[in-house]
Amino acid sequence: MAVSLPSAPEGEDRMTSFTTVQTAAMQRALRAAVSPDAPPGPNPRVGCVILSADGDVLAEGHHRGTGTAHAEVDALANLATTGASARGASVLVTLEPCNHQGRTGPCVQALLDAGVAEVIYAQDDPTEQAGGGAAALEAAGVRVRRGLCAQEAARLNRPWLLAVTRGRPMVTWKLAATLDGRIAAADGTSQWITPVAARHDAHRLRRQC
Repeated sequence: MAVSLPSAPEGEDRMTSFTTVQTAAMQRALRAAVSPDAPPGPNPRVGCVILSADGDVLAEGHHRGTGTAHAEVDALANLATTGASARGASVLVTLEPCNHQGRTGPCVQALLDAGVAEVIYAQDDPTEQAGGGAAALEAAGVRVRRGLCAQEAARLNRPWLLAVTRGRPMVTWKLAATLDGRIAAADGTSQWITPVAARHDAHRLRRQC
């Protein structure tokens, strides 16, 4: 069964139909991206899954923050520990592979060196510095498709996307008050005016900062 996505932007001719196996692999990559050791910033959170030609999961990886291996390289390293090869495999990653030399090498070159046959990614990298990976892969003969689970991937990195596209931080304003505008009892006897669920949600938001 295939999952059809909305048409690609004007000027694009990439195929936009993905199998349930590929969709499941991308969802697995999204989960890997938010592993406990993956900080919410300043770099984007990225996950990667490598599939064999038969659709079996060979390895997965994720980015653990500034200066550490990118998700694609981490997945390839994990695959290497099994003795298997990525030649002819499909790589599903939540963000377009980078094509620049920073604190780590370009993911595009790592994927080319590994001999992968196809790369499917969720969303474009909007940064001028790291973008362009899809074009470089295609120029080298790798099949490239994008847009699988794009909305989920965008939600994953909303603060980062806002920062790199608009130069603005994401701000969440949390206010608790009674109907008459109070935040506590005048005699100091009150503890909370919010229910347990609201307090848990506030702590969840704080952990993302």
